[in-house]
Amino acid sequence: MLRWHFPLRRLVGAVSLAATFATGCSNPEQAPEAQTPESSPSAELNVTLEDAFVAIPRQVSAEQRQQVQQKLDGVVEDAGQSFYIAIRKSELAQKWFLSAFVKQNFPGGVSYSAGSSLGTRVVSFKVQNGKLFVFDVDDRKTSSDVFDPQVLVEAYPIVSDYAAFNRVRGSDQYVLFDPVSGLNHFGVVGDQLGEYGQRFQVELSFAQRFRRISDGVTFEQVFTGYSDTPDPYSGELLEKNQFRTSGTLGIGLRKYSEGQGYTPTELPPLEHYFRSEPRLIPNTGQVKEVAAKWNIHPGMKPIKWYISDHILSVQADPRYTGYDLVAAVKRGIEGWNSVFGFKVFEAAVGDSSLSFADDDKNVLIFDPDDSVGFAFANWRTNPNTGEIRGASVYFNTLWLKYADTILSHGASATATAYTPTAKATKPAHLSWAGMKGTPLCELEAPQFRAPALGLAQLENSLQGASAALTKKQIVEQYLTHVVLHEVGHTLGLRHNFAGSRVFNGTPGTQRSSSVMDYVYDPDAVYGDTPGSYDVQAIRYLYGLSSQLPTDAFCTDQDTRLDPYCIRYDRYDDPLTFWYGPYHQLIIELILEGSATFDELSYAFNSYSNTEFQFVRAANPETQAYAYDLAMAQVRPPLVVPDGAIPEYAALADGLATRILSRLYLDPASQRGSFTNNPPNTPALTAKVVTDLKSILLNVDGIRSYASRRTAVDILKTQQSLPAYSALREAKNTLTAQLPTLSGDTLLQTEDLVARISAAISPYYR
Repeated sequence: MLRWHFPLRRLVGAVSLAATFATGCSNPEQAPEAQTPESSPSAELNVTLEDAFVAIPRQVSAEQRQQVQQKLDGVVEDAGQSFYIAIRKSELAQKWFLSAFVKQNFPGGVSYSAGSSLGTRVVSFKVQNGKLFVFDVDDRKTSSDVFDPQVLVEAYPIVSDYAAFNRVRGSDQYVLFDPVSGLNHFGVVGDQLGEYGQRFQVELSFAQRFRRISDGVTFEQVFTGYSDTPDPYSGELLEKNQFRTSGTLGIGLRKYSEGQGYTPTELPPLEHYFRSEPRLIPNTGQVKEVAAKWNIHPGMKPIKWYISDHILSVQADPRYTGYDLVAAVKRGIEGWNSVFGFKVFEAAVGDSSLSFADDDKNVLIFDPDDSVGFAFANWRTNPNTGEIRGASVYFNTLWLKYADTILSHGASATATAYTPTAKATKPAHLSWAGMKGTPLCELEAPQFRAPALGLAQLENSLQGASAALTKKQIVEQYLTHVVLHEVGHTLGLRHNFAGSRVFNGTPGTQRSSSVMDYVYDPDAVYGDTPGSYDVQAIRYLYGLSSQLPTDAFCTDQDTRLDPYCIRYDRYDDPLTFWYGPYHQLIIELILEGSATFDELSYAFNSYSNTEFQFVRAANPETQAYAYDLAMAQVRPPLVVPDGAIPEYAALADGLATRILSRLYLDPASQRGSFTNNPPNTPALTAKVVTDLKSILLNVDGIRSYASRRTAVDILKTQQSLPAYSALREAKNTLTAQLPTLSGDTLLQTEDLVARISAAISPYYR
């Protein structure tokens, strides 16, 4: 699932931002020299030195102020006022959480990582040689009683000659440093993202919005600079300089703590849960991970979630005044309380002062932008224990727009399925078997998923108007479902793409056992409360039950291993009642002239790839069944129906060749999740070889020479005795026909014979 609209743009944006956090502007071999503040010696500071961290006002010169205003163009809240930070000396050796969150990024905004957590480190401080050093001191890296490495994160110049500060009572008990002049400006994730191998030269960095909180401080760091690698798409995003990136980081420094009574949950055999950061077990050579989770328990104080107040402006939009958006989103957050049996989350709309980059806030960012095609979730965890310390969700108006304009006109209250015109025999039994600033989930909006492109005719054919839900219910329940999904990730749950297998198509049946499924959107409307799987998984994770989930489960990595682990599918038998019928409908529309292949190519390829993963990876019986579904309308000998369009036979020939080529010849990059050629199991091989031989010999008289040549190539690719035998027999048959042929037919047939001779001399590679 891509969070960017264009894969290349996503890569360039990620690399550019990664480079930003990988290297500072200073020579990496030498820390910056101590700086002289700009304020006059006679200036007096109205500050009291009591807290562990104190912001010390620092006037910016007129020249610097102008530079900030020109280069950072409004993203700095007060271009004339910045600050140093004073840290109490007695706190230097203590442990602190150091976190970073990308609040703004230009160009690209949220598509280039804005709104994302970059992770958390456990750090302490040490003064040496006129510099304040920051060390990563988490417990994960100790390999033995002998080897417990010190990992240097940052080095700040100490400001020693700020006369106004030095006159403040108690200043001798503090160390004053400049938070934007470190050796590695973005060291909080520098080594994690150094893999990109690029450099970023920071031209200007500025600190703003210092906040004292109960266990530390937060502030923001604004930066602008230049990468050594260009972004070819920056011009489209209004940044003319392809090398330039600007942004704002939210930084948190908070006292290290572990939740009282927090007990880690061991990882079960199946990947139901996100993993904590890996930790070395000293003296064993082993690495351990546990399930990431909050410190949730009965009697706890509810965790507060804030919804950004942009939701109120969207609510006031005349298009959406008929919906209670706040209530729908709150249900998506607080709906998880019923799973626990006590109040875990409470949600409220924040005011205009709320910043989603503040480390002490859990925020659902409600973005009025209806052009961004995804929603996603992140969290901040204690790297030592896997305890979740905070979370955020990004959500935008595109989901609302889709539900209002499209989904509410076609969400069927009862299951409907297209009945294939070409039948296939169904087998009796079908088998089925996270800290670099990476979001937990990037859920694509429906408009940006491959099957949706060019599929409007099919959607209209398969969906009827809702008979059980009002438009208001459809829209609000859909929003609730999407929010439930993302908040479920912040609780520790991974995807469960097997959830839809509980749906047998009858009214009133549960559409999915899990809101963590990627559910077909008309079915998602009915998933506005956690499902049976979600209840089982949450209660086990949080120690409320000793029973592991028993509902069917598969997750992201299984989508390349289990053909029944499919995103956005439907029904307990998706091959028979969903992908097979969809694929046959696409073929039918093309054959009857209702649509051209070009118009439906995206849908054809998408549904072909999903149907073909059963041919490639299911049990032998299902392989043959799936193949029959794919070829039923176009296989030889073809029967052209009465009243068919003149092009019917040629279209069927072309579609049959496309199907067989996708199975055996097309490059892996075009095949979807499963890229292997189908196995040479007896039942499947017999059907495929029969069809290929019939095409090669043109038994129905409608096969083009291009299709017949392709049949030779596929039989060669199969590398099986049945395929070899078919080629030999076809060669003999065609050779015997040569004396009866003339003109172009003779030349084309001679070429076929020569092609077969080359394929079987020798046949095996």
